Amino acid sequence: MTARKSLGNVVVTYIATNITAYCNQTDLEAAIERLDTTDLADTAKTTIAGDAEWKISLGGMWDNALDTLLGPDAVTPGTARTVSVALTGSGATKTYTWTSTVEIQDWKISAAPGDFIKFSATLACSGAPALT
Repeated sequence: MTARKSLGNVVVTYIATNITAYCNQTDLEAAIERLDTTDLADTAKTTIAGDAEWKISLGGMWDNALDTLLGPDAVTPGTARTVSVALTGSGATKTYTWTSTVEIQDWKISAAPGDFIKFSATLACSGAPALT
């Protein structure tokens, strides 16, 4: 098994627009809840796996073109979009795609004197992704 560097091996698309050039950080996360099944006869806590909660965290350099694409969806919460994250390793690509089920959960623009303007966003994904 060989580790892969992300440079050139990660592609993020939002509404079929490649936004990878604006991102210097992309996190794809599935938080799987644990359901408590403990009853009075158990001697220790018992659990089973629940549903996964998927989210995509993005961060990087803000640009007007990026803001034109993501900004309106942050201003109008609840707008569901199609998003995909493609990861390439060992000569193969795995793509996680949500079709019309992703909403902007958090949107932040950071600016400090003498520094680049930066953005961060959390995309809340509804349901499981299609894997290709």
